[in-house]
Amino acid sequence: MDFIRTDLAEEMRDRAMTKTAREKQGELDGIVFHEKKEGDIRISTIAIQTAEGEKELGRPIGNYVTISFPTAANLGYAEFLGLCDIVSRELRALCKGKKRVLVCGVGNGAFAADALGVIAARHVLVTHHLKEMMSPHMDAFADIAAITPGIMAKTGMESADMVKSAVSSVHPDIVVVIDALAAREADRLARTIQISDTGLAPGSGLGNHRAVLDEKTLGVPVIAIGVPTVVDTATLVYDALAGRDIDENALKKLSGFFVAPKEIDVIAENLGKLIGYAINRAFHGDFPYEEMAMMT
Repeated sequence: MDFIRTDLAEEMRDRAMTKTAREKQGELDGIVFHEKKEGDIRISTIAIQTAEGEKELGRPIGNYVTISFPTAANLGYAEFLGLCDIVSRELRALCKGKKRVLVCGVGNGAFAADALGVIAARHVLVTHHLKEMMSPHMDAFADIAAITPGIMAKTGMESADMVKSAVSSVHPDIVVVIDALAAREADRLARTIQISDTGLAPGSGLGNHRAVLDEKTLGVPVIAIGVPTVVDTATLVYDALAGRDIDENALKKLSGFFVAPKEIDVIAENLGKLIGYAINRAFHGDFPYEEMAMMT
């Protein structure tokens, strides 16, 4: 049984690279990897370019940007703004000038470890209704609408169906989906933001597979933004016991239990706000943070 559960392309690459190192095969075919640092922040880009690369990482062909930083539990104001600028820049690069946007914050707003998308959507400056009114004051702003479809247990509907309906109404050029993710390594929890242009399957990291939100499903390009907030207990123990004899039956009993940082409520608020602000900066231009705080 495979006990490795993660939504992060970088973790899948690390695992694949470990395997190729053992087999002395060198770099992975069909995958291009770049990495750079800006102060304490590390930015890596994985481009999966072929079906072989897709199979190797178990992720769709596309681009995956991973932004890693020291902490989200006690971000200072300067650190918050610096990280937000980087996220907005990387998001803008993937969106390629799109100006009519539907933001979708998926997840359960009542559960801190799954509330990231809902919180982020709350901090997005929506303008679609004002653009529809042809307000001249909104000419400098992008056309942005937002939706938080909730969870099936509360709505009885698939998130994908609700987002499809919103797409039919708003006619966006692009959809930006935000969700909490699962990681393999505890060190990545709330210290990593992943942005990809391949869409997102809500709940997949928890084994709770729902309909995929991607270009094939929605008919427009989909950008996914995620932060790992939980790690599977079986994965955690499996990694801790690497190289030792492992009782797989005991690990199976742990599978399905998830661990989150104790400050997850603060982390979700901080990173949800940061992602919402980054979306504003990516599409509305250099919108002052002070004005965002008053308007969202």
